[in-house]
Amino acid sequence: MSFLYKCLSHRIIRASLAVTMTSLMLLLAGCASNQPADSTAGNASGQADVSAESEAADMTDSAAGQSTAGQADVSAESKAPDMADSTADTSCPKSVVAVSKSNADLWLLAGGELSGTTEDAMELDGISENTAVVGTLSKPNSEAILALEPDLVLLAVDIPAQKELKAELDEMGIRTMAVDINSFEDYKSCMKELTGLTGREDLYEQNAVQVGERIEAIKAEVTNGDTKTFLALRVSATKNKVLKDDYFACEIFRDFGLRNIAEDDSRIDELNIEAIVAANPDYIFIIPQGKESEAMESYKTQFESNEVWSSLDAVNRGRLYTMPKDYFQYKPNAQWDLAYEYVRDLLKES
Repeated sequence: MSFLYKCLSHRIIRASLAVTMTSLMLLLAGCASNQPADSTAGNASGQADVSAESEAADMTDSAAGQSTAGQADVSAESKAPDMADSTADTSCPKSVVAVSKSNADLWLLAGGELSGTTEDAMELDGISENTAVVGTLSKPNSEAILALEPDLVLLAVDIPAQKELKAELDEMGIRTMAVDINSFEDYKSCMKELTGLTGREDLYEQNAVQVGERIEAIKAEVTNGDTKTFLALRVSATKNKVLKDDYFACEIFRDFGLRNIAEDDSRIDELNIEAIVAANPDYIFIIPQGKESEAMESYKTQFESNEVWSSLDAVNRGRLYTMPKDYFQYKPNAQWDLAYEYVRDLLKES
């Protein structure tokens, strides 16, 4: 018998007991007054019976995997389809699960506590000994999540397995939030919402507003005369990818006046080195994903070993940089200003 079915069965039993006790109390009240139950009491009793029976029926249908209009109403009221719509429920959740390191960090920065999170997030400051592991980013464990009886689950919007998990949780009426952060402004908006749930506006000021002020000061330190160009590569043991402007790190590079050679040009991709050479970027930023040694080996095999690669100005002038994963692979969150500092220092020395 599944965990969910057990939970629903217990709720059905409790609902049935509640109906029985209500009926008994009404009967005793009628006997004590030595009066027959009037039509109002009868109607109330009938309504209680209908309500409880309907609830029990809804829960039974849910356990059997059926969908009803009543369930749809409950789901619509209690879930948050995505970050933008989650403001419909402003109550502070008691049991929160974050199904990624970045989302776990966001909730901790907002002053919350976590019932569960993924393996890679267990090293974060603020994780307690009571925080349970609920799988990995690409393989979340739904049974482990349900066992924590969450009233909010923070999910990554661009991971296929998490999209499926969100659909399952939404159908069960469990409140979810699909977090999609591709810029500092996205991060700031998300922190505003999360600190609104925790009631920690002071942490919004500290971890968002003040970070933004430092970013503006850092950007002002670098002035570029001629517009220079860049190429951003995300490399891993299994796949290398040219990053477009919708990747969050590219916003940082562009904020310093650099232009992405792959901004809207479908010819610029990881398989078309000739197109990259023709564009001849002034800077190349390599962002490892997964195990860094394996990622860099993949880069060497596909790019560095190609003879034409060495003809690039960025390679010849020492403007090819391997970027730290904490700032440019993972979302930097409250350290967004440190990511800007890192790029500023590279540009100043070049």
